Amino acid sequence: MSAILDRALVLLERLSLAPQGVALADICRDCDIAKGTAHRLLAHLIKRGYVRQSGEDGVYQLTLQLPLLSAHYLEGQGFLDICQPQLDRLAELSGELVRLAWLDGDRLVFIAEAQRAAPGLRYDANLGNVATLHVTAVGKTWLATMPAEEVVKRVRAQGRLLDPGLGPRAIKSEKELLTEVTRTRRRGYALAIDEGEVGAAAVGVPIVTVHATPGFLGALAIIGPAARLQRARLVEFVPELRAAAAAIAELWPLRSFCRKAGPAAVRR
Repeated sequence: MSAILDRALVLLERLSLAPQGVALADICRDCDIAKGTAHRLLAHLIKRGYVRQSGEDGVYQLTLQLPLLSAHYLEGQGFLDICQPQLDRLAELSGELVRLAWLDGDRLVFIAEAQRAAPGLRYDANLGNVATLHVTAVGKTWLATMPAEEVVKRVRAQGRLLDPGLGPRAIKSEKELLTEVTRTRRRGYALAIDEGEVGAAAVGVPIVTVHATPGFLGALAIIGPAARLQRARLVEFVPELRAAAAAIAELWPLRSFCRKAGPAAVRR
């Protein structure tokens, strides 16, 4: 059964690449499927309404059945719902808290999370809160997309550069700020250790749209106690964070098809 299902999916994937239709011989060659098998599978897909045969040459084409299935699914999902599996996967991998921050006008807001740290020494939600840009991993990823004057302007606007309530390693001067932003831009990820608060450590990467003019959408971060997450351990998470960020960026064009609002809705 699994082999038959696999072949049927291969056929659908091949047809999806040719809206104008594909001849049976080309399908068999490209999918490495015997002619008899391909013909039987296509006949069944035609019967179920997923494929049609048209034109003088009798080429095979997809119908709108698959897009309709996708539309029905997305109508019942919000943008955060379709992003959540990426957060859950990162949380399972790291055993820590994963946060998704999204750009909302001129601020960066925590809108979703996944927690896998055991009770006790761990960090919990601050959903709906605005990220303090110069001391959070997600904030630094956004600052790294800006020119120097914009970086300084954004941090000044938040008014927390000399906030005594921040962690002991928090950036305290504009010179230090610009140095850290340059460092973050060069390596492509951000670190924040004992900065936002005492004992907290985080690593973050940007989420950048790839379907239009490249632009910053938000950021993903893994957060936990600095006692567990030393610098080397945080850096180990970067490849998986980048993969998840890329997957979420790929989902962004689907937002208009989702029933629930994306960045405006906070996952609690």
